[in-house]
This record gives sequence, structure tokens and C-alpha cells, in this order.
Amino acid sequence: MGLSEITPSSPKIDRIISRIEEGDIKIPAFQRGFVWNQEQVIDLLDSIYRDYPIGSILLWNSNERLRSTRNVAGYLIPDREPQYLVNYVLDGQQRVSTIYAIFGKNKTKDPDNIKYKINTEIFDIYFYLDEKEFLPKDSLNENHKNLKLSMLLNAGEFIKEIEEYSPEHRNIAVELASKFQNYEVPIITTYKRKKEEVGIIFERINSTGTKLTTLDLMIAWTWSEDFHLKEKMDEILDILDWKGFGETPDKIILQCLSGIVQQTTKTRDILSMSPDVVKSNFERLKESLEKTIDFLSTELKMLSRDFLPHSHQIVPLTFFFSKINTSSAQQSKTLKQWFWKTSFSRRYAGSTDLHMDEDIIFFNNVISNDFSGVDKYSYSIDEKNLIDQRFSKSSPYTRAFLLLMAQKSPSNLVNGNKIDIGIALSKYNLKEYHHIFPRVFLKNKGIDPDEINSLCNFCFLPSDSNKKISNKTPSDYIFTVLPEKHYSEILESNLMPIKKEIYQKDDYGEFLKQRAKKILDYLDSQLV
Repeated sequence: MGLSEITPSSPKIDRIISRIEEGDIKIPAFQRGFVWNQEQVIDLLDSIYRDYPIGSILLWNSNERLRSTRNVAGYLIPDREPQYLVNYVLDGQQRVSTIYAIFGKNKTKDPDNIKYKINTEIFDIYFYLDEKEFLPKDSLNENHKNLKLSMLLNAGEFIKEIEEYSPEHRNIAVELASKFQNYEVPIITTYKRKKEEVGIIFERINSTGTKLTTLDLMIAWTWSEDFHLKEKMDEILDILDWKGFGETPDKIILQCLSGIVQQTTKTRDILSMSPDVVKSNFERLKESLEKTIDFLSTELKMLSRDFLPHSHQIVPLTFFFSKINTSSAQQSKTLKQWFWKTSFSRRYAGSTDLHMDEDIIFFNNVISNDFSGVDKYSYSIDEKNLIDQRFSKSSPYTRAFLLLMAQKSPSNLVNGNKIDIGIALSKYNLKEYHHIFPRVFLKNKGIDPDEINSLCNFCFLPSDSNKKISNKTPSDYIFTVLPEKHYSEILESNLMPIKKEIYQKDDYGEFLKQRAKKILDYLDSQLV
């Protein structure tokens, strides 16, 4: 293999952006879509700011014209003229996409980005100058001095922004800009490779490469003859599995442990725990997790992790139950208020360590019977958001919605019997849920699939009852199948509007509006 076939380089961030904007760097279609969450985006920014290595980008320089996504992180990228070579990203597309999404100057959203629906709001990141930390827009305090990251590589905007800053803030901002302007990203470009060779390279990069996790490091650092962390973790996972929470991430369990021991969940603090501390607190961790899962199942009818809106919610709850054996009525009420508010918000979309640490401080106050802090939490969803939410297991809002519905003890639309919540919430199973306005009916009316699958168009219904309704219109089954004697009672238990005219006219738009209002009204009732 000649030396010319692999060439390393270290361009600065602005040069990478220019190459993307020129259509020189593209993402081939065989790459998966952009999958990073906001926390990972912030981690990358923090690494650049601290001058940490972020890994190299692998490009394939070729005159092959592969089908490419033609967008980077949901933004349109121009085509390259046929006579020019193109550099396809083989490894590092999440990093490349994040850099462009934040710092690209003239970005245009791709309206045809159907396969990978990317929420570009996750790239709306600011730098809190006093604490020197990166924060998402929805975590900002308007009384703080925050600099929008997208300005750093735009000299005109940046200079104008910092004109009114204090000398101290100006110096911090200039130092921040310098970090990003001068950071060099290692790029390895491979030339003269055929598609067959590139396929092998890509396959090996994405299947045989392994990355050390926090658990791997902890196992290595805490090992002793009489304590094996992996075995202890397996014991906990067996207990959680028996209780329906078997797929709880290792990182969450370690954050629970660190929260109990140190009241912090940051990775560097987890890794700072001594082997003796880990060993001496593991039984306490196990007991506290069990009490947490018992609380979720008995107080909130959560019988499976499938219905936990955010895995992060386990961490502060485990801290609480590590300090207290049985919660008082007021403590339980406050815990549930916190749960519902955080379930219907984007609190854990970014800066999750920071927010979990704040929650631990709040729960510490609750242990001391100080409940005032619950008022600082609030849910962020409104009626329009609810209607726009697509029913999906991967959506925290879907899981929160189903759990909220369970609190109402819904009745079967077909016979009026109470739904067996134990079955409905034992595992996520689409056969247990029903389109209130049937899918085929709405599809024939030309309704968009996303609107058909709106969260507000679903209720609990066992598969056998579902078959009896089948594709009947609401104007049919609501008045022929649903027991007339218990009409209002059944609909109320499912948080459905009781106004008959909505169903008589098959008025889907009005139904969605009224259903969303009822859901939020019921959510509010859980917060009193």
C-alpha cells in the first residue's frame, strides 16, 4: 500500500465547515442517520473547549457518485460538480454533523428529511460565561450572561455581541472563541480505494471497534479478590429484570450509586469513587433501587421500564429511598408531582448530570420535609405539542401519556369493564392500544400519517375488543358498540370528550383539540 493512499491532515473547524458548504464532504447513504442527543452534542463542545481529543474523522476520497443523504444533521448540502472528487465520511459523521449544525453560517433545513427527523433545536447551545459551561437554550437563566455558540466563528456577529460585555465577560468570550477557532480536527483521508474495499473498512470500523464504557473502567479500577463489580451489577440487573426493569442502563445504575454516596452523578465523580466506597455501598444501592421500583409500581402503576419516561428519573428517586425507608403522605405526593412535571418536559434532553444533581438536592430537602422546591419544576408540553406528538415507544411523551392514562383506571370502550392495567402496562404491546378514530378511515380522508398517529388518538383497548370495533367510524361504533348506559363514564375514564356531536360528525380536528385539553386538565389534577 503506497503512502499516498492514506493522508493525515489537521484542518481547523472553519475549514471543515467550508468544505461541507462546498459539497466537498458528504455523508453516504449507507451511514445511519444523525442519532446523537443534546447531551452528546454538549460533550463534544466541552471536549473542544478543554482541548481534549475528539477522535479522527475518516474520509474516502473518490470520483464514485454514491447516493448520499444530501444533508448533514438535517440541513441541505449542495451537490458537487461531476468533475470534482468527493470525500465521503466513513467514520465520524456524528462529530462532523454536530460541528456543521452549530457553526455553519448559511444553513437551510432539508424539507424532505423524512427518514431521519432531526430536531435541530438540540444544536441551540449557549455558553454560560460565569460558570464556563455549555447549556441548551431551554436551561438558560435570563439573568445570566450567555453567549450563543453559533456566533463564535462569525467574526461580525461575535464582535457586535461582546461590545456591551464587561471586561471580564469579554475576556472569557474571546478565550472561548479562540479555542474553537484554533482547534484542529484530525482527518485521515484514504484515496484510490474501490467500493468493495471501502465496504470492508466501514464494516470493520462499525463492528469490531469497541469503546470503553464507564462500567468497563469501574470494573477495572474496583477489582479485588473478594469483590467483582460485574458480578454485583449482574445481581442488580437480575432483580430489576424480575421487577420489569431489566434493561436499565449500566450508567444509570452507577449514577444511582454516585448519587447515594456523593450526591453527584457526573462521570468524573463516578470514576473518582474508591474501590472500598463502591464495595461498602453496593448493598445499599441494591436495596434503594428495589424500593424505587416498588414506589413506581405501587404509586404510579408502572409495571415495566417500557413506561418510564426518562431513565434519569430513577437516579434521584434512588437517592431518596437510600435515606428514608418509608415516605410520608406529603413526601409521596411531592415525589409524584415531581415525577409528572419532569415526565412531560424536556428536562433531561440535555445537561442531564446537572439536572439530576439538582433533583438530588431537591429530594434532600424533601427528606427534611421542605417541599417548597417542587414549584420550580413545570411541564413544558401544551395542547398543540400533544396533538403533534406521534405515538411511539421511543417517545418519552408516549410513555408518560400511557402511564397518566393508567392513573384514570380506564374502561373498555366495548363492554365498559375496567381495563386490566397489569396486562396493558406489563410490556409495551401495540395490540393493547387503539386508534380512537380508526387509521383506515382517516387515511381514506387523506389525513397525514403523523396526524393519524397523534398521541391524542390512542386509548387502551385489548386486542379482542379492538377487533369488534375494527375500522368502524366513530359515528358508528361510539353509538352502537359502546354501552349507551355508561357512555359518559366510559369516555371520561379514557379522557375522551363526551360531546356527542364530535363523534356524530366524525370531526377529527375538534376531537384532537378536546382530547388534548382533557389530558392536560387531568395532568394538572395530579399536581395539586
